Amino acid sequence: MKIKKYCVDTVQEGMLQIKKELGPEAVIIESRKVREKGFRGLFAPVKVEITAAVDTPVRQQPVAAARQPERQEERLQSEITELKQMVNQLVSRQQKQNIEEKGPFYRWMQRLIDNDVDPALAQQILTEIHEDFAAENALSDEVVELILQKKVREHLRTADVPDTSRVLTFVGPTGVGKTTTLAKLAARFALYHNKQVGMITIDTYRIGAVEQLRTYADITGMPIEVVMTPKDMAQALERLADREIILVDTAGRNAKNSMQVSELAVFMEALPAPETFLVLSATTKTKDLQQIIAKFNKVNFNRLIFTKLDETETYGALLNVANTSNLPITYLTTGQNVPDDIENATADKLAKLILGVEQNV
Repeated sequence: MKIKKYCVDTVQEGMLQIKKELGPEAVIIESRKVREKGFRGLFAPVKVEITAAVDTPVRQQPVAAARQPERQEERLQSEITELKQMVNQLVSRQQKQNIEEKGPFYRWMQRLIDNDVDPALAQQILTEIHEDFAAENALSDEVVELILQKKVREHLRTADVPDTSRVLTFVGPTGVGKTTTLAKLAARFALYHNKQVGMITIDTYRIGAVEQLRTYADITGMPIEVVMTPKDMAQALERLADREIILVDTAGRNAKNSMQVSELAVFMEALPAPETFLVLSATTKTKDLQQIIAKFNKVNFNRLIFTKLDETETYGALLNVANTSNLPITYLTTGQNVPDDIENATADKLAKLILGVEQNV
């Protein structure tokens, strides 16, 4: 293995030298900022010292002439990919080093990570702050916290349901509280907004699901329709034609079961341009949430609801999902009480939860 150090002015200059002298197979072992020794170094600009290494090349066997152009193109693409990976790796290390060395920002990045924010996203947010405020060395903790809240809000989307929306449908995996969430909203629309509300359920799979919703309907005096097949949907909607708002409950589906999700998508096609909420639990890991979102794309949901905020103490997963999906979060639920324990999501509320500024939900 051949190891060599480079002392350069910029990362890009170092990468060019490494590629030229060691080749595209070289890997970065270490990078750090250094100053020239002695008195002159106090006034000279900071340089970047990069340590790179490459294995001793092995002689390649000759290939057929007909394969040469194809393999050269493959090698070129491979070199470009490797160079990009090296640059990204080095830039990421430098960003973290900048955050650590300059300003009171590093511990705030760690705070985001401790609250389950994806490390790459946390680093991105703090890098943005560092670039804007690196010269402000005397920022108080209170000011940094406010700046960080603002940056987190910029990575969130929230939106209320439009007043013109009539059909609201709730989809999602099992056990996230879709039926209870629907009941809360039905009661709120009826009691607080004086709306004529109707309900439809297609959840005929779960034992007791229809009876649970019928109980809510009997208490509030709302009509409820049970739909067994997609063809029955049109008749159910016709019987609820006098309702200002119709809430549609669906059966929980395992995101890993593509057939179940496809069956649900057929029912969704029978609904007239609904507002479709994907209901997710705040207690679910980010990786699982992202898988659920990817699998449920077949049902064309356009909003998110997060439930069970009272059952966790960290809320970084909400930021991770909002950032990658670019979908608005509309409601948050914090318990089982109907019609209470639900509220409209706001970016300010979410930012405080994500940062751990606010815990009592």
